Amino acid sequence: MRVLSIANFKGGTGKTLTACNLAAILAKRGRRVLLIDADPQHNATDFFGAAPEDPTLTQVLSGEAETYWEDVVSPTGRDNLWLLGADMGLLTLDLASMTEGGSEALRRFRDLINVLRNDRAFDHVVIDCPPSFTAASVAALSVSQDVIIPTKADAFSQAGTGELVTQIQQLMGAGRWMPDYHVLLTMVQATRLCREGREMLRSTFRGAVFDTEIHCSVKVEEATFARKPVGEYDPKGRAGHDYRMLADEYLRETEDENNGESV
Repeated sequence: MRVLSIANFKGGTGKTLTACNLAAILAKRGRRVLLIDADPQHNATDFFGAAPEDPTLTQVLSGEAETYWEDVVSPTGRDNLWLLGADMGLLTLDLASMTEGGSEALRRFRDLINVLRNDRAFDHVVIDCPPSFTAASVAALSVSQDVIIPTKADAFSQAGTGELVTQIQQLMGAGRWMPDYHVLLTMVQATRLCREGREMLRSTFRGAVFDTEIHCSVKVEEATFARKPVGEYDPKGRAGHDYRMLADEYLRETEDENNGESV
């Protein structure tokens, strides 16, 4: 089972779009996928239309819900794709962690991932992280084998990318394993700014930048309103093609690493 976090400190870089579209494509290709929404804004949860009574990550991390996966994940109505949603209660959890320590939330997240891995419940877990270090995002990064960092060509987004890599290194500490991080350029346009941004990214994060880029398209916004992955909403469009190429590249990199098998 492969655990992947989608993260960046800068908002508006396409984290949730990447998480939702990548999870949907992997599921459509026959992989059993769990999408975990770790952002209190719960956009990924809303995208897939979770019911109000469905369990949330807040309940798991606070200990209100069991960590056995069948009790906390919900079907999305799509083949091979399940959801563990979020709610605004994650903000309350963060306030509590400031005074009580976040170790219990971290332990419960790890317990859930261990149960999923031991039961071979899913092939991929995709975690949509908020644009900041929270109890949920720290827990997510600590259990992930991979981190995809979506970033735009502008200076603020790229600065957030560098800061996130530094914070992950500090979070894991000396001597501990590090997740593999992959930088994804999003909202690409045929402009000088994008060309310069691409060159800067590839120079700064050598070997870690995806060849695939996500191009700017109004169809992405339309698909979000329709609550459909862009590849379904506009199957012949550029953005849907980009996300399919991203899935191909991600699978090649991770499966080559594991001799052709997801772990």
